Amino acid sequence: MKRRPIPLLELRAATLGYPHSPILREVNLAVAEGDFLLLAGANGSGKSTLVRSLLGALPMQSGRRMAVADLRVGYVPQQMLLDPGFPASVQDVVAMGLWGKHGLAWEKDIQRQQEVLAQVEMESRKRALFGRLSGGQKQRVLLARALVQKPQLLLLDEPVSGVDARATEIILKILEQQAAKGTAVILVSHQPLALRECATRAVLVKHGRLEELPVIEMCSAEGLKKLWA
Repeated sequence: MKRRPIPLLELRAATLGYPHSPILREVNLAVAEGDFLLLAGANGSGKSTLVRSLLGALPMQSGRRMAVADLRVGYVPQQMLLDPGFPASVQDVVAMGLWGKHGLAWEKDIQRQQEVLAQVEMESRKRALFGRLSGGQKQRVLLARALVQKPQLLLLDEPVSGVDARATEIILKILEQQAAKGTAVILVSHQPLALRECATRAVLVKHGRLEELPVIEMCSAEGLKKLWA
């Protein structure tokens, strides 16, 4: 008998936003092992508010946030700004994903960093300055930073927006592989067409509400019209 996926994170009857300024209401959203959830919405729809609430960085105004104990979340922001002159190498940025971690020897940490850099095809650039990379290379490094801690949940904010085709291909392939291994993936986008072959679920953020739609509907011309209408 196939094992039932374990629920990892859930928001229930939640109001999200700020005191006296709610942005999203009646939010009910659950993610389980192996989910590849596309979270789509126009600019200003409340996606960032939802992301911060899922991360636990923004207190909810009402409702419940439930997560498994010691949930490991890997977060990939839309961009990470560093002064090009700041001496942070690619490997330095990946190592940031291990800050606060306990239990592994230093040698194993280094080995894990090499593994994820190879996974995102950036091992040959590990000594390069992060600030001097292209946009697509930076996103691949940020994905490696999230992967290095072996997350149970990956939350990505517009990871393929404005990046080159090669970086998009690498990133989406890795995310599909992670979901197949049981990692839950939540990918935020306002351009869902590229996700039609990857996502297993789709949620539209619009007019202060969340609506779950079939992936085939969300990742279509009609879905785009609904997103921007």
